Amino acid sequence: MKKETDCNKHRWIPLLGVEKKRSVPTSLFTCLMCGDLKVGVQTIKISKSRLDMGELPINSVAGIKLMNPPSVNNTASGLIVTAIVDTNAQGIGAPLFMSADGHLDTTSALTNATSPCVALAMETGIGSKRILVHGVLRVNAWNWTVGPGASSLIYISTSTGALTQAQPSTAGQIIQPVGWALSADSIYFSPSMIYLTHV
Repeated sequence: MKKETDCNKHRWIPLLGVEKKRSVPTSLFTCLMCGDLKVGVQTIKISKSRLDMGELPINSVAGIKLMNPPSVNNTASGLIVTAIVDTNAQGIGAPLFMSADGHLDTTSALTNATSPCVALAMETGIGSKRILVHGVLRVNAWNWTVGPGASSLIYISTSTGALTQAQPSTAGQIIQPVGWALSADSIYFSPSMIYLTHV
């Protein structure tokens, strides 16, 4: 929805976060008129050829590189952060959702009570763990099908803590694409925050 010209009538609305089971405004805003984003007082202008923060163009992407899939088992490249994981019996690559306490738990497509998936586990076990929020993950045990269009898509599985290429198809189950297969053992993880409940 970004206009070709600068918007002179920004109508900012805050994006919402969750704190103690309540929706609260964050410091990230979007303009209803043009779609620009604002962090605090700095406007982020986005077009097909540039990204500006405030009045300064961000024209060097040396720190953001799309790499080939990692060549070592159980490794990732992308946005990796540390968070508290409360449940994860499945290990590396398990899909996680944010629960009401702000911690992460394994998810499944059986119910929207554990949706949406927001990250993949990068470590086994629970506690303060690394998670992949966006990027490429390799797990040698995977055996994905790579192909054109929807054939490479990856979804949350109805099995807790697992991913699948079979779209959930039973009433009440959650359909959330979270990425696609780059190779038999590597995926590009880019979870959609929009998901559907099968009817």
